Amino acid sequence: MFFRALLAMFMFVCVLHAQESHRYLVRLSPGVEKSDLLQKGVNTTFAYKSSIEHASFFNEFLYLEVSDTAVLVEMMASGDLLYWESPRKRTLQFEPSDSHSAKQWHLDKIQAASAWDIAKGDSSFVLGIVDSGVDYTHEDLRDNLAYNHDDPLNGLDDDGDGYIDNYYGWDFGSDDWNPMIEEASEHGSVIAGVASAATDNELGSASPAFHCRYLPVKVTDSSGQIRHTNEAILYAAEMGAQVINCSFGSPEYRQSEADVIQYVTNVMDVLVVASAGNGGADALFYPAALDLVLGVGATDEYDQKIAISNYGSSVNIMAPGMAIYGPNTGNQYRYSNGTSVSSAIVSSSAVLLRSHYPNETAFQIRRRLQDSADDIDAYNLQYKGLLGAGRLNLVKALLYTSPVPEEPLSITLRPNPNSGVFKLDLYLQELGNYQLSVFDVYGKLYYREDFGADTNFIEKSLTLEHLNQGCYIVQVSNSKVKSSSLFVVFD
Repeated sequence: MFFRALLAMFMFVCVLHAQESHRYLVRLSPGVEKSDLLQKGVNTTFAYKSSIEHASFFNEFLYLEVSDTAVLVEMMASGDLLYWESPRKRTLQFEPSDSHSAKQWHLDKIQAASAWDIAKGDSSFVLGIVDSGVDYTHEDLRDNLAYNHDDPLNGLDDDGDGYIDNYYGWDFGSDDWNPMIEEASEHGSVIAGVASAATDNELGSASPAFHCRYLPVKVTDSSGQIRHTNEAILYAAEMGAQVINCSFGSPEYRQSEADVIQYVTNVMDVLVVASAGNGGADALFYPAALDLVLGVGATDEYDQKIAISNYGSSVNIMAPGMAIYGPNTGNQYRYSNGTSVSSAIVSSSAVLLRSHYPNETAFQIRRRLQDSADDIDAYNLQYKGLLGAGRLNLVKALLYTSPVPEEPLSITLRPNPNSGVFKLDLYLQELGNYQLSVFDVYGKLYYREDFGADTNFIEKSLTLEHLNQGCYIVQVSNSKVKSSSLFVVFD
C-alpha cells in the first residue's frame, strides 16, 4: 500500500510541476521479475537482448522511466532493485578541440578519431617532409616541428653533422639553414599542414599523426624548381625520420633515386611514401612507382577516384584527396586537392603507426596500411584492380594482426646482392625454436645461431662482413620444416 501511495503521490507531483521523465538502468534483486514491477504499476523494458542460455542474467537489467529518482530510491529500500544508474554522457571516439576539425571530412573517412582512442603518437617520432619548405611560424605548425636543439642559430655546426644551424631543418634549394616557404610555391606548407598540424590544441585543424613531429626539408629554389631530392631524402633519414613523404614526382626513372630509396628503406628502416601523380592516367610516376615506395592515389568523400589521380602501377594505396582542409601560410587555411595531400595523409598515418608499434619495421608498417585498407572497387568499377590495396583506414591499420602465413616457413632476404650485411623477413606458421645457418654453395658453414619465435613474423639483421665475394645459402629450420634462400655477396 505504501508503495502504491508513493507512486500516486509521485504522479501527482509530476502533473503539478510538469517534470520531464528520464530513463534509468536498473538491476532487479534476486527473485524479483519484470512482471512483479508491472503488477505494482511500473512499466519497464528489458535493457539487453540475450540468448536463452544467458537470459537469467540479462533479464535482470531493465530500463525504467521516471521523473523523480525518489521512486528508484524507494524501490531499492523495498528490495525490488539492487541498484539504479542514471544515464552518462560518453563518446566512443576522441574529438579534437581544433576549431576547424569539422571541415576535415577526410579524418572521419579514415576513422582517425577512433584511431586516436588507441594511439595519439609520440613526439620522438618524426615525419620527414621533402617538399618546397614550410611556414614554420604558422600557429598550427610551429609546435609540431622537430627542432634540432643541438644546433641553434649561431653560425656554427654545433652538432657536427655537416650542416650549419640546421635548427629548423634544411633548404637544399638554396643550400642554407632556412626551409621557410617561398612565394614561388606554397605546396610544402600545405603538405606539412595536412600531415602534421598540431592536434587538440584548440585552434586550426588536426592531423592523423597527432603528437608526432615533422621535419621540413626544402628542395625548391627561388624559382620553384625542384632540386636535390636524393640528398634531401638521405638527410631526412639521417636526422631520424621514420617516415618520409615525397609529394612530388616525374614520369622519368632515375637509378640513383631508386638506389637512395633502397638504401634508406633496407638499411635505415625508413618508410618512403609518395604521391602517384595527378595525370589521371595509368602511368608510371616516380618515386611512387618504385617497388620500395608506398605510392598513393586520391579519392573523394564517396571513395571514388578523383579525376586527376593516376592509377595502376604507381598506386599501392588510396587516400582522401579532394577538398582536404588544412594550414596554408600566414596563419591561413585552405582546401587542397590531389595525390600530394593524399600522400600526406598516408604519411601522417604511417608515422602514428610507427610510434605505436616501435618494434615493427618499415615493411611491417607498410603491410599494416595495405592489408587493412578498405576495398573500394565497388565504387570504381572502371578502375577495378587498379587502385592498389584500397582506401586507407587508420583504425583498422592500428588493430591489424598479421595472418598466419600459408607456407610453413618462408624467407625473404634484402638487399640481394649485398656486402654481407642484410635483413631476413621470416614467416612462420609454427612458433617455437629454430636454427639459422649460412653456408656457401659447397656446404661450408660460415654462421649459425638458434633463436625462438613467439610471433609469426620475425625480422633478423645479419652482419657477416667476413664473407668473401660469391654465392651463399641462408637456411632456417626446426625439427619439422626447413627453408633456404640463395644470396650473393659482392665486394
